[in-house]
Amino acid sequence: MDHDQEICPWERISDFDGWVEFERFEAWLRNQTIDGDANEIPVLKSYNEVCKFQEKWFIHRLSGQVWRLVWPEPPFAGLFEKVS
Repeated sequence: MDHDQEICPWERISDFDGWVEFERFEAWLRNQTIDGDANEIPVLKSYNEVCKFQEKWFIHRLSGQVWRLVWPEPPFAGLFEKVS
């Protein structure tokens, strides 16, 4: 199947509403990898080169889109977004 024809159902999260929401989302994303819908891949370029937030990248297998999950580090509330 052509990756360009598949649409990734994931949506951007510009900030998490606390640790509980982040941990719930992280568990959901972990299940995406267990179910075979996503794979964790190496981080090629950090979200913020200066602050070095903890970060993981995932590829949505059907669409081929790469997304980053960046851990909250107050006052920064974390992030889940497509890597451009």
